[in-house]
Amino acid sequence: MNKPSSVSLTEATYHRTRAYILSAQAKPDDKLKVADLAAVMGASPSVVREALSRLVSEGLVVAEPQRGFRVAPLELSDVRHLFEARIKIECACLSGAIRNADLGWEGRVVAALHELARTPEERGVREDSVSAHWATAHSIFHQVLVSTCPNPWYLKIRANLYLHSERFLALAMVSRPTDRDLLTEHNEIAEAAIARDEPAACALMTLHLNRTVKEFCLSE
Repeated sequence: MNKPSSVSLTEATYHRTRAYILSAQAKPDDKLKVADLAAVMGASPSVVREALSRLVSEGLVVAEPQRGFRVAPLELSDVRHLFEARIKIECACLSGAIRNADLGWEGRVVAALHELARTPEERGVREDSVSAHWATAHSIFHQVLVSTCPNPWYLKIRANLYLHSERFLALAMVSRPTDRDLLTEHNEIAEAAIARDEPAACALMTLHLNRTVKEFCLSE
């Protein structure tokens, strides 16, 4: 049997550690102990440190001299500023995608929406975390929506903003009960986009993201 290469193990450890944070299994300011993560992930401490260093560069983890690593803290002002930027970039990407859309894009949007609808909004491995399966389906849906945007710089900026904003969504979802109907919100956005109704799609996306901000603020 072939052993996994050091490159694939490092990459897998990075993605698992990032998912651990984005699904709210690790909360803001939580200590990230290298030895504990190495034991859970079956990786060496050096591989875990490399993964954590990458997450430091992404702003999800903070490295403190002589004290190790911890999950980056969250402030309400950060939430508002992040989503203000996310809404502007997301709508710019969505507008570009709709203008540049084709039948193939429509099919991918419908398929991604179906996958998301079939994935329960269940809790993750811990009761106070979000299912990694749902988080992945959610990410794919939003990514497919903007996939035909012709501006690669918009898409790069959007990817970074999405990464951080999903952390807030996960924390909001696990912090307090909600009667929010995310499936309906996603359906409405997809229908407007497929109908090439750019103003409606952007208005619905803005409402969708602002609801996340409101939920996070209420959970604090």
